[in-house]
This record gives sequence, structure tokens and C-alpha cells, in this order.
Amino acid sequence: MSKDRASGFALILLTTLCLTYIVENFLRSAAGALTPVLIEELGITHGAMGLLTTAFFLVYGLMQVPAGLLGEGYGPRKTIIWSTAVTVVGVFLFWINNSYPVLFVAQFLVGIGSSTFYINSVKLMLEWFPPSWKATAVGIMSASSGIGNTLAYMGFPLVYERYGDWRSFYIIVGVILLLNWVMNLFLLKDRHPPNGGLKIHDMVDSVIRVIKNPRMQPYIISYTFRSTNFVLGIWLTQFLIDAKGFTYVQAGQINSVGTLAAIPGCIVVAAISDRLRKRKAPLLFFAFLTFLANGLILVLPAGSFVLFSAVNAVMYISVGYWVLYFSMVPEILPSNESGIGLGLINAVCTLGISLLSPIYGGLVDITGNYWASNLMLLLGALLVPVLMLRIDDPYGGLSQ
Repeated sequence: MSKDRASGFALILLTTLCLTYIVENFLRSAAGALTPVLIEELGITHGAMGLLTTAFFLVYGLMQVPAGLLGEGYGPRKTIIWSTAVTVVGVFLFWINNSYPVLFVAQFLVGIGSSTFYINSVKLMLEWFPPSWKATAVGIMSASSGIGNTLAYMGFPLVYERYGDWRSFYIIVGVILLLNWVMNLFLLKDRHPPNGGLKIHDMVDSVIRVIKNPRMQPYIISYTFRSTNFVLGIWLTQFLIDAKGFTYVQAGQINSVGTLAAIPGCIVVAAISDRLRKRKAPLLFFAFLTFLANGLILVLPAGSFVLFSAVNAVMYISVGYWVLYFSMVPEILPSNESGIGLGLINAVCTLGISLLSPIYGGLVDITGNYWASNLMLLLGALLVPVLMLRIDDPYGGLSQ
């Protein structure tokens, strides 16, 4: 078989990882999709709702560097298997309870369990796919997140509108995750032997070395501001209801058009990068386009469902630039530090979400409108491409 073709096992690996990632993104989006329902059911403020999403993203962010180190020390397979088991526990806790403190704990557990998956899945794909397919494979798996997000943002409003209940829908997806966990027990396989454990001193030295690496710093800082894209997605349904006059179902459908568009977006951006043999130019183009689409959806006058859906689709397609970071970081770092680098960029982004989501909701509570909150997010979207202007194109890796 040609070295430029993906093996049959690599494709099987990609398929089962995509299924896990679909469900994990459904769980990640669940609180955002249920925001109007949970605010009413629990009688909480926008700020308190923001904290409920933070319960997931804070621990998810804090776990990103340990996630990479766990993969290095014990192997991606074992790390994914054990962490997904924690996710399953959190899912069932979220399902059986309806008090704010218990939901908070459930979100916390789902965040811990989900936190190691993406980094270690990327490591598995980079191990098993040939160079000409690496970014495309990462893009395909990343694109599958759009299916999970769409299931949440479209499914919850439709199910709740028809049946007045969301828990049955939630637990059905949770059972799918449990069955997929069993699949992964048999299908996941490390290509390279793990280091055999974690050495704290070496771990700290490696993290400090990656942070101090001048080539990594633009990636870390710019991906921190990438968090503003996520925060907009979390709050978009509520924003469309409050500021633009759409119903819960309509707002969920507009958001879902975007999450569906993210599926080809991730694949197209990654494929363009692989075919051009460039990383920087596609990233800058799509990041600037994301900024323009963000601004447009925030200032459009209320009314047109089709127009809002179209602009949101463009925004989600263009934001697919984020998958390039996960091909670029292993191209600028030695292999024994790539997991740490991937963990760092994912960490700063999710910690940014944890910080900005309650601030966004709190500003709405204080000001009574969304202008201050949205300007904050728009500035962050602009800073991503501006900061990446200074990098050299890393395509080809350290050997280039």
C-alpha cells in the first residue's frame, strides 16, 4: 500500500473516534442548548447559567495539559478509556437530578471525563495516518463535533416543544456513549509504547519549556482569544430569543444551521491546507472571515430567519480554521512535547470560555442588553488573526 494512503485500521480508528466525539460535543453543548429551559426550571439568573457552563469548561481547561501528559505516560488508548468512564458517570448524574448544585457537579464530571479525549485522539490519528492525510483526518474528526452540537441545539428545542421534557433525549445519547465506550475497548490501539508513567519533575520542566518556546507563544495567546467563538455559540440561542425576537425553536434551528455548516467547514479548511501545503494563509483567511461574520450576525436587524441562518452558516464554516492549530503545533514542536503543546492551546481556550461565559451573562444582567457582551467577543475574534500574522508557516514540520 502507498505510504500516502490511509490504512484500513486508521479509517476504523477515525470512525469510532468520530462517534465518541459526536456524543461528547452533544454533552458539551447541552447546557447551552438548554439555557432558556434551565433558567426557567431552576429560577436562576443569566450569570448563574454562565457558571453552570463554566463547571464543564473550567475543569476541561485545567485538565488539558495533564491530558497530554497522561497520553504520553500511559498511552492515548488507556487515557481515553478511563476518562470516558468518568464522562458516563456524569451523564447519568445529570439525567437523574434537577437541582442546580447536582447539575453543577454532573457538569464537572462530564468536563473531567471529556477533557482528555480530543488531545489523545489527535495523537492517535497523527500516529496512524500518513503525512498527506494528517490534517484531513484531524479535520474530519473535528467536523464530527458539528453533528453533536447540532443534535443538541436542534434536538432539545424540538423535543422540549413537543414533549415538554428533555431528559429522555439526553439519556438516549448517554446510552450511545456507553455502547461506544465498549467499542473503544476493543478498537483503540496505541502505535507507540507509552513512557510508562508520569514523572512530576520532568512534566513541569516540559511544560515550562513549551511555554517559553517563542514559536509556541503566538499559538497559545491567539488560541486563548479563540474562546470567544465558543462563548458566542453557547449564548447564541438566548441572544436570538432576547435581542432578535425569535422563538426557542427558531433560535435553536438557526444555531443548528451553523453547527451543521461546521461539519464541511472543518473538513474543507483542513483539506485546503493539505492541498496547498500551507497552514498560515488558510488560517488567516478563515479567521478574518470569522470575525466579519461574527460582527454581521450581531448587528443584523431582527426579522429574517433565512438571513440569520445564512450568516451563521458562514461563521461556522470559517471558524473551522481552529483545526489547523492541531496540525500546526505538532509541526513546530518535537514529538515528545507535542502532546503538551496541544494540551496547552486547548487549555487556554477552555479556560477562556470558563472565564468569559459567566462574564457575558453577568454583563447582560447588569446592562439589560447584549451590546457590551458582544463587543467583548468581537474584539477577541479579531485578535486571533492579528496575532497569527507574526508566525512562519510551519507546514512540513521541524525538518523544514
